[in-house]
Amino acid sequence: MDKKKMKILVVVEVVVLVALIVVLMMLKGGYEETAKRSSNEQVKNYLDKNTQVLVDQWRAVDQYSMAWKLVHTVLSGAKTEAAFNTSLAAIQADKDARFKQISHLYSSVGINADVQNGIFKKAGLVEESILLKNEKTSKEVACGQNCVVKFNFVKGKLKNVDYSALIQYNLANSLKIEKPAEFRFE
Repeated sequence: MDKKKMKILVVVEVVVLVALIVVLMMLKGGYEETAKRSSNEQVKNYLDKNTQVLVDQWRAVDQYSMAWKLVHTVLSGAKTEAAFNTSLAAIQADKDARFKQISHLYSSVGINADVQNGIFKKAGLVEESILLKNEKTSKEVACGQNCVVKFNFVKGKLKNVDYSALIQYNLANSLKIEKPAEFRFE
């Protein structure tokens, strides 16, 4: 009788162990799928964030360079409101030069052309005007995030240009990408 009980216990143990192994294998598959899904989601979020940062940088560099070009053109040419408007329109319309300048910047820091094309097709150049405020005697031009160049005109003639914000603007601050958060599987 003891042998019979032992055989039953051994059979029950084997059945329980096999059941536990099956349950563990099922859980392992579920955990693996959950980990892959979580990892893929975090990688996608990080890449999306970096792409948006690059797009924002692209636009900031574009505005910054257009503002410098406008300041230089206005100060070195005819100092009239008509010349200002003509220069602004010409700078914005020269999309090839703007694209080459920004593309060269990104190529110089190692971002290859394929990545640039993917990101920059999404971003495009700053299509809207960089002219933020156009009043009778004052015009304000964007030169990046929280950066404005002010042109003041009196009777159609340039009175003064305040581009101190452009001089103080630190473009490097807009060219930073944060380190990704640590991966945590929960």
